[in-house]
Amino acid sequence: MFRIYSMKGLLLGHNLAFLLLIIVTGAMGLLGVELRQRAAEESQRLSSLVNLVHETRGDVYRQMTEVFDHHFLAAPRAATEYRVTGNRIAANFAKMEAVAIHPAEAAAIEGLQLAFEQVRQKTDLIMTRLSSAFREADHLVVVFTADLEMVWLADYERVFTATDELMSIAQNAEEARVARLSRTASLILLIPVALAGGLLLISRVFVQRAFVRPVNALLAGVAAFGQGRLDHKVPESGATELVTLQRAVNRMSEDLALSREALVRSEKQAALGSLVPVVAHNIRNPLASIRATAQVHDSPEVAPDVAQGLKDIRGTVDRLEQWLSSLLSYLNPLQLARSHVPLADVAGTAIDLLVPRIEEKSLAVQRIGWDGQSDVTVDIHLMEQAVVGLLSNAIEASPDQGVILVSIKTPENSVQLVIADQGPGMPFRPAPGELSPGPTTKSYGSGLGIPFAFKICDLHHGTVDFEPGADGGTEVIVTLPASEAARSAA
Repeated sequence: MFRIYSMKGLLLGHNLAFLLLIIVTGAMGLLGVELRQRAAEESQRLSSLVNLVHETRGDVYRQMTEVFDHHFLAAPRAATEYRVTGNRIAANFAKMEAVAIHPAEAAAIEGLQLAFEQVRQKTDLIMTRLSSAFREADHLVVVFTADLEMVWLADYERVFTATDELMSIAQNAEEARVARLSRTASLILLIPVALAGGLLLISRVFVQRAFVRPVNALLAGVAAFGQGRLDHKVPESGATELVTLQRAVNRMSEDLALSREALVRSEKQAALGSLVPVVAHNIRNPLASIRATAQVHDSPEVAPDVAQGLKDIRGTVDRLEQWLSSLLSYLNPLQLARSHVPLADVAGTAIDLLVPRIEEKSLAVQRIGWDGQSDVTVDIHLMEQAVVGLLSNAIEASPDQGVILVSIKTPENSVQLVIADQGPGMPFRPAPGELSPGPTTKSYGSGLGIPFAFKICDLHHGTVDFEPGADGGTEVIVTLPASEAARSAA
């Protein structure tokens, strides 16, 4: 269907259907009127023809009367009336020929006219003679009856009877046709009624499917959103305009869900941000005292096991101090100072900062794809800290004398830094926004390197993904938008 589910399309279809119904109803009405008009005209024509036949028969007998009056009574006006009546008979035959349209009617009128001509030839002959003026009345009746009425008009009466029967049959047939037309007209009138009923039924189905049900589903969805169930999805069905509205409502619920999650994270981070500095201050003072005490008591005269214990105390205090510093760096709001720089330079600086740890484990760092265009717009120092944290994880996970691959890739409109180690792989998959994405096994780790990298990349509209390596280990993929200059060059 043409997305008949468009409101404009439905309205157009509805209007066209009603227009079609009006046209069909009008056509049926006009057809009925036309059929009735034709039936009435045909009935009138047949009645006129029958009347002319009967009128002509009467005129023929009146002519016979004039013949009688002329021949036997010597009536002075008989000849004149005979001619007038003859002219009227001729005019009636002309009218009958004009009215007759069927071959059977024309044949009957022609036979009637021939019979009349035979009678007229005999009466004309009598009318040309002088009156006999017989005196014997009884003989007059016998002669008139035998010679004129019984003999001369016999053929005419036979033809007249056949013609009258033909006209009666025609009238009966016409009446039957009119009755059939009346029944047919009644049936024809049912067509618009059926069309109207069908249109009403179809309209109801379309309205239910295109409007009523989708609107009810939309109202139910809005009620669900009002109850806080933002994961509810409004079914996208119905008219195109309603589908557009339903999609907008679904997108709005998704945006609200994301906004709510972001708000919850922001509130949690704000709470931590206000709480952690207080906790850090209250912890740092005792830690400083503990470390100072351990350092004061550490002297050459102390027994080896005591010296080792004091060293462990200082190491533990240093790790706690590093963890507190990392936590404060993660929670504090960051202001970016963006600069255009190749991502390879940022990664190179991070590698240089970790050279002592790399050499300590005899690791080899292989750089792949560093010669290409890799310009990004970032806060150099924050991005270096993020890359240092990710490289530290790779170094910690790698076996001694292992290899770390650091690759630069440039997919469309972005730059990727891929760090692949040969470690045992990560037992969990870190997720953005988690303060503690997983346990740390590093000797000096704070457990905040990955969350910090997530935060920094998110501030730069980038992403951090973790994938298992093809040959074991873990691949960390940092994706950042390419700078405008790099995009133009591409």
